[in-house]
Amino acid sequence: MPVTRDDVARLRENDPRTPLAEAPQTEATEWLTGTPMDPSATTVEPLPALPGFPFMHAGSSAVIVGPTGGGRSSLIEACLYDAAMGGLRCAYLGHEVTEDEFNARAAVLCQRRGDKLTAAVKRRLSAVRYLDLTSTIVRAWSDPEAWIEGVVERYDVLAIDPLSAVDSALDLDFDKANREFVTFYDGLVLPLTARGVAVPMVDNVGHAEDAKRRAKGVSAKGDKPDLTFACSLRSHPSSALAIRADKVRSVRASHKRGDEWLFDEATMRIERIERGEVGAPSAFRPTNIMQKLSGAVERDPGLSKTAIRTALGGNAKMVDLALELLVSEGYIERRKEGPQKLAHHSIRPYKEATESTESEPSPNQVSDSVPTTESDRVLYPEGIGLGDGLGSGDEDSAQPSPLFPDPPPAPAAGRGLAAAVDAGGASGAVGDGTLVEQARRKYGSGGR
Repeated sequence: MPVTRDDVARLRENDPRTPLAEAPQTEATEWLTGTPMDPSATTVEPLPALPGFPFMHAGSSAVIVGPTGGGRSSLIEACLYDAAMGGLRCAYLGHEVTEDEFNARAAVLCQRRGDKLTAAVKRRLSAVRYLDLTSTIVRAWSDPEAWIEGVVERYDVLAIDPLSAVDSALDLDFDKANREFVTFYDGLVLPLTARGVAVPMVDNVGHAEDAKRRAKGVSAKGDKPDLTFACSLRSHPSSALAIRADKVRSVRASHKRGDEWLFDEATMRIERIERGEVGAPSAFRPTNIMQKLSGAVERDPGLSKTAIRTALGGNAKMVDLALELLVSEGYIERRKEGPQKLAHHSIRPYKEATESTESEPSPNQVSDSVPTTESDRVLYPEGIGLGDGLGSGDEDSAQPSPLFPDPPPAPAAGRGLAAAVDAGGASGAVGDGTLVEQARRKYGSGGR
């Protein structure tokens, strides 16, 4: 029997239910009430970037990926150095970069910046602390409450380098088990960011062709953090590490997806590349190799990446860069042929004469010059120092915890950046110390 319009009207009249907004509240259902949307509750002004970390804000987490040996650890240490000079308290959980190497790099940083070890500089740099990643993470895993309390009391920034050492220390699998990374993140990282600590984490890129800009392993490494960044090497007009924002969760972040920064190898300074800025550096283009590669694929369609490397010879990294540029710009198409083979086919020939050459940089590239004089550098107020950052309270009044037995005292030798670079005696002339010379020989201008 069909339901008529009158039947529906009678049903509505006799329906005892009331609209949801008028439903009576009971203790059993009060937890479902939620909070009303309120556009006036939170300001939409951009969150200020952290001193030293121009791509992060307080309470954010980030995964920074890039090729091994590209300079990510050097980038993080330079950020920590500048953050301490800006008044933040910082921790570096290191594994592959040992404490000795960390200190040697600190000496190089101080020398490159031209900073003399005055009492004020030494006090600021003492705010950066090196912690052994393995022993610290293992203890944090066994006592997360002490970890959270201790980190929040002592630090504004906590850097983890690398994530692969975390899963090894905890006997977890961040390569295949999303749940295990989520458990680590929700247990040891999220409680810190929720209380205002910024947590940058360093990781390697994946090996597959489609994974060159994301973290190696599980997808949760890209899902859970607030920010993700992919690093790539640039060698023109000067050697540098480019940092590109691939994910930005908050609409209040001071940057957007696609924004970039350059970490210059010579000066170890970080500069933002403004979108559409005249003078923004272009990535290095191996145009001669690109033309040879294009011709090889035209003559022999279906070549694999390995076959292309063999055919061209020379520097495999430059060949790979040339291939990626040709694919991304529509000169070569990559097709999957068979279960594992990726074959390359020519779409249109690439001719070097139609592009800017390696020896003739395009006019929109920046000058090699960088600020080197004291007047060119940002000077920090004398009053900024240990304990004046975004964290909670004065270190002298902090209560000891099981994980961190004592609040950081005046830096012991080898434990803070100031101790690492204090090789010039009372004069404070960094360039006169033997540690700087040792660091130059050991570290040079390269880095992980």
